[in-house]
Amino acid sequence: MRFSSNESLKDLTFKFKKDLDKKLKNVDNNIAEEYVNWLFRKTALFEESYKKSGYSTQPDDLTRGDIIFAEFGINIGAELSDYKTHGHYCVCWAIDLGNVIVIPLSSSDTKGSFLTFDLGEIKGLGYDGVHSYLKLDAIRSISKRRISRLPNKEKGKIHLDDTTIEKIRLAIKVSFLE
Repeated sequence: MRFSSNESLKDLTFKFKKDLDKKLKNVDNNIAEEYVNWLFRKTALFEESYKKSGYSTQPDDLTRGDIIFAEFGINIGAELSDYKTHGHYCVCWAIDLGNVIVIPLSSSDTKGSFLTFDLGEIKGLGYDGVHSYLKLDAIRSISKRRISRLPNKEKGKIHLDDTTIEKIRLAIKVSFLE
């Protein structure tokens, strides 16, 4: 049975819309708008996945150590969130079929966190003199559908040098294996 002919499902979505209006009633307009836009994006991604539509333009040949841009969505509590950012730079760590394990980057150090590591300035990212911090507390697997090309980069990505990749490998080892 299709959604369009399922009356109980239509009733449920109507209830959802009413409940959403009620819950957003006292929320700041900008925050509510960002949340609703996030719901639309999630619904569009769901539809693309359901219809098995093609992926958006991906960076060329993803490999370990590539820096890409990915959408994480609006999340809960202190989880990495795209609120006001619409995505984050990430380091690709493992690529498997339709998913990629990524480690987000930040331009801000998290004082007191033993899971944040300073990678120094990353050439080609376009932020001269700004250090990038590896956020091992936010390592996760994402669908390739969340990834977009870096603008003005021929291959749509930046590749880290071997020294920085080794620094990341050691950070993972120290944080999770020792």
